[in-house]
Amino acid sequence: MIDCEMYQPVAPPEMERRHLEFRQALRLPKTLHSIYAMVRQDFETAVLDEYLWSFWGFHHLQADLHYRARPWQKVQLRAIEPEDVAGLGLWEMGLMLNMAMEDEEPIPEYSYQSGEGFRFLLPTLARYMGKHQEQARFAAENGLQWCEGAWCAEERRHSNTLARIIERLMKKPPRRDNPNKPMVVTATEEDALRHLISRQTTEWNASSSYIVMAAHATGHLHSLIRNLERDEVKHLCIISAASAYLLGPRPWRRFLDLVRKGLGNFTNQKKSRSGGDAFGTNPITAIEGIAAHLLTEYYLRKWLKTVPLRTLKLVFETPSSLPELGASVLSPERQTEMDAALNRGREKRLALDRWEPETRLQAAQQRQFEASQNLATAQIIAVDLGGFQGCETPGTEQDKDLRKRIRRGEYGSDRVLQNSLIDHLRDFQIRHNHHVLALASCGSPP
Repeated sequence: MIDCEMYQPVAPPEMERRHLEFRQALRLPKTLHSIYAMVRQDFETAVLDEYLWSFWGFHHLQADLHYRARPWQKVQLRAIEPEDVAGLGLWEMGLMLNMAMEDEEPIPEYSYQSGEGFRFLLPTLARYMGKHQEQARFAAENGLQWCEGAWCAEERRHSNTLARIIERLMKKPPRRDNPNKPMVVTATEEDALRHLISRQTTEWNASSSYIVMAAHATGHLHSLIRNLERDEVKHLCIISAASAYLLGPRPWRRFLDLVRKGLGNFTNQKKSRSGGDAFGTNPITAIEGIAAHLLTEYYLRKWLKTVPLRTLKLVFETPSSLPELGASVLSPERQTEMDAALNRGREKRLALDRWEPETRLQAAQQRQFEASQNLATAQIIAVDLGGFQGCETPGTEQDKDLRKRIRRGEYGSDRVLQNSLIDHLRDFQIRHNHHVLALASCGSPP
């Protein structure tokens, strides 16, 4: 197909752009309200609880297909038309979609980054997102899938979906000769931690960008972009929870890490993406993007603060029930090195070795209290608090009433006990979300 028949992002003349930006500015309050409503809905505590628990479900409840890949809302792609773009220049929607498509193209390379990078840092996350070096080599040599993880199943559908949306809106298929070029990631701890920040930043940027696009979309276009966005929110939730488990609660340091990495990504996007010179030149879109980023970070941080360490340990440390992946055979010496690295990684995680000293001490004190008061706490939960029955969903009246009883009831000023009971409640809620309750035939969580 010749170039003139392919879509290439091009900005319109300046006068036309300024006119479109003026109209977009008039609509800004409505757009910001739409962004806020979407973030509130898609970052609701019960939703993020389900996403986190789906990580455990992938490793242990493969009979449930929704743990293998998040179901999409059905849409009619053929019903999407340029008129479905609202309050934003069609050219700019095309640009944003095209940049997202180029970023989403090299999913196999991203998958290998995570499979290799996280193999010692957090093996269950590595399996969820890809294959390490020996597994990838074995798969290539034997004609097997390059990845069987849920992250891959969800991400691999994005670039083609975006290309089809572009074709529906712009009436031309996009060029696909400028994919993003992922950096090389090794399994060293330094590389792995850097990649952990990079992946969080990527999922944060993607979630926020799709929210802005969805705020300017109607009908089937809106629904399809929300499908993409919710995949990214799920991945942001899981990787951020993994970061909290590995590094401890560090909200402001984490935020600064993501902002620094995000600004670097922004500069790189302008240089390397098709039409990148026009990216970021619309101040109204910039306001919308900043609002989406801040709102998603606020609600994600609010949720992360409620997830107990006991739950994070269960989700990320429980050995996978999945069959072992095939891998190239290593020499005995090399295999011994690999096993030693896996053991060191586990010892560091269980000792909270990467946490800040103060938060590590607080966690150790909480653990010590719960170990010494385990029977007494279980008695309170079973007898006084009814085993938390009826409080499976956060934010319900039953949940609020129970929290008031714990905070203001007969436990007085025993803050450590109160915190322990709230942690047990949140652990119960995450394990007993509505999807898990519907899976009696597939077994129960531990």
